[in-house]
Amino acid sequence: MLNTIINQPWLLIALIFFGVLAFIAFIRRQDQRWIEKKIGEKNIVISSFGVIYLGASSDDGPIRRRNGFLVLAKDRLYFRSRRAGGIELEIHGDKVLEVYHDVRHRGEEAHQSLMMIDFINEKRRRDTAAFHVPYPPQWIQAVLTTLKKKELQ
Repeated sequence: MLNTIINQPWLLIALIFFGVLAFIAFIRRQDQRWIEKKIGEKNIVISSFGVIYLGASSDDGPIRRRNGFLVLAKDRLYFRSRRAGGIELEIHGDKVLEVYHDVRHRGEEAHQSLMMIDFINEKRRRDTAAFHVPYPPQWIQAVLTTLKKKELQ
């Protein structure tokens, strides 16, 4: 077997490639189980992995990019970063003020489409969170129709 791998390097490359794919699938499944346990499978409206959270406008220091997943439940929006000891952000639907698209956050050009969420934070002050999500218009519409539906009617 080892001789076959040495003589045919494409086989080693294929094994590494499929190993990486299996690892990504394993991590995503772990995240999905955590989401279902934390929020409940029936409460999930939409979720995305590979979301980048650029922080809130009330954060101190430079903008830090945090990778993780974003979940829209029937009553809240939830972000969890991928790293251990990372951050978790939960925005309840009744605290959401506005959801819109922008390319700037905290006065800096992000060079990508962002979903911006204005909300009331735990200090009872207006705050803005910025997320780089896949298909921002669809996410914005989903958040508006799910969390802001009472105001739209």
